Amino acid sequence: MTVDLFSIGSSSLRTSKRSLETTSHNISNANTEGFSRQRVQHETNLPVSDGNNVLGNGVNVKEVRRVHDNLIEKSLSRAMSNSSFDTEREYQLERVEEVFNEINTDGLNKVLNRFFNSFRELSNQPENEVVRSVVRDNANLVASDFKRIHDSIGNIRENIDRKVTSTVDEINMFTNNITKLNKEIVRLENSGGHANDLRDQRDQIVRNIADYFTVSTYEDKKGQYVVNVQGVGTLVSGGVTNKLLAIKSGGPEGAQGVGKIEIHLEGRAGKPVSRKFLKGSIQAMIDTRDNEIAKLSDDLDELAHGLAKSTNAIHRRGFVNKKIPTDQNGNIIYKEGSKYSGVDFFKEPTTVKNAAGMMDLSDDVKTDLNNISTGLNPNAPGDNRVSIAISKLQHERVIGKDGTTFEEHYHKSVGEIGTKVSKTKLDKEQSTGVLAQAKSIKERLSGVSIDEETANMVKFQHAYDASARMIKTADEMFDSVLGMMR
Repeated sequence: MTVDLFSIGSSSLRTSKRSLETTSHNISNANTEGFSRQRVQHETNLPVSDGNNVLGNGVNVKEVRRVHDNLIEKSLSRAMSNSSFDTEREYQLERVEEVFNEINTDGLNKVLNRFFNSFRELSNQPENEVVRSVVRDNANLVASDFKRIHDSIGNIRENIDRKVTSTVDEINMFTNNITKLNKEIVRLENSGGHANDLRDQRDQIVRNIADYFTVSTYEDKKGQYVVNVQGVGTLVSGGVTNKLLAIKSGGPEGAQGVGKIEIHLEGRAGKPVSRKFLKGSIQAMIDTRDNEIAKLSDDLDELAHGLAKSTNAIHRRGFVNKKIPTDQNGNIIYKEGSKYSGVDFFKEPTTVKNAAGMMDLSDDVKTDLNNISTGLNPNAPGDNRVSIAISKLQHERVIGKDGTTFEEHYHKSVGEIGTKVSKTKLDKEQSTGVLAQAKSIKERLSGVSIDEETANMVKFQHAYDASARMIKTADEMFDSVLGMMR
């Protein structure tokens, strides 16, 4: 009986000590991101027979488990992907919107208005060289602002490509870490028990990946931990990693005339998966680049192309503001190297693509103010029909297949961006709230409560003291028995 008491007391002592160690571990990691509190699960030892009685034989530590729920973890992962998508989407769209912000600066719309107004002023004073200079200056501002917007949009697109590339590198680093953890977890758990801290680290990395796209995880039939990207494929399967690759596409693409970055799965480099990602920051960046930025770039090119073409079409019909030699019948006497009509105001665009980036005054207008045409007849100082016709272009429906004015076309493009920014702000507000709720649920379940752990510490400390006293009592009883036998 004495031996049984020693055995029961020592098992209780060991169990209490292990419980105290686990409580201490919880408290020390109370502020560790991704840590799940752990609990020691006790079980009674196998009972022993003593005659007609079956007696208890103490306690044993069955296992140490982390407090974790897979459904809550999956819900948190989805919430993180949705919130990250809306946050990145808002950031990128706001950057695009800033390019067209006309509150504090003279934007393209105001510059175009001044350009057409200067032609109206020129129609009132066709011979005034100062007014001609104003026309050319305003035209230069138009060309410069087209280039500014074109370059700004291109810079945003290039920054997105750089961010996508760095994001792919980060994801590959995360997946490599997961494969290492997978191997280490299998090694440790093959000898029994649960590698709780390593599993927490792995879950935290998965949550980091969930910021970039929607991800799902599971253990296959062989017990291998799998990380799968919805809509794309498998990134991790046990100890094997399937890397992502950021590859520049061939051929001219986008506002800057260079290839854009596409994402591929290693082993399937010929098939880009950039537009297959669901939610997360990657989809937000790709959507903004390939939809809003691409459309704005096309709209801007169409506006620049239409302005240059329509202005040149009218300007070429007029005559320069110079003395043009004519015969007695009024026919123009053309001299070699002289150009009296057919002068382009802007450099004639060859294609719609990149028309905004190539926008510029013609060399004739740049070098000589008198090459700005105002009249339809030669040697007619008061003729202002060309300048009037160009000024009226402001309200003509000459842009696009449907026919819109310059102002309507510009406002439609900018208005669409403003609408999307407003909608994204609302979406972000909602998804941020859902994420906060998911984190709160996760924290309530798996987070460490200092008050609770302190109470557990006192409970296990008392149990430890009681176990030690029980062993002491057993020892005293054993000494008494020995004393009786002397």
